[in-house]
Amino acid sequence: MSAQQLIDADKAFNAMAQREGTGPAFIAYSAEDPVMIRPGSMPLLGRSAFVEAFSQVTGSALSWEPLRAEIAASQDLGYTFGRYTLREGGEIKAYGVYVSIWKKQQDGSWKFVLDGGGTTPHPVAHP
Repeated sequence: MSAQQLIDADKAFNAMAQREGTGPAFIAYSAEDPVMIRPGSMPLLGRSAFVEAFSQVTGSALSWEPLRAEIAASQDLGYTFGRYTLREGGEIKAYGVYVSIWKKQQDGSWKFVLDGGGTTPHPVAHP
């Protein structure tokens, strides 16, 4: 099994966010009991917190690009690391980096179980 599967899942996640919005994409790609670490505030814990928080996301556009991925020898857990850009009203508000921990689901799809990131002063170059 190749780490490319996680890169592809993360790219599909971003593509959905561009088509349908950040909120619906984060709800769709989160596992049943996800955790999101957010700088400056308490983490989002669990499905209901995700649905509540991401159902209210409007006015901003988050886009990201995975730069690296790895899958565990068990073939059911892995991570992606990448860079993101946050825009509001077409204007860039922030750049940053993120890491997502992904778990393979019963149906063979990948969903993230933990997501977090932080801002950077400039766009991050590809490592």
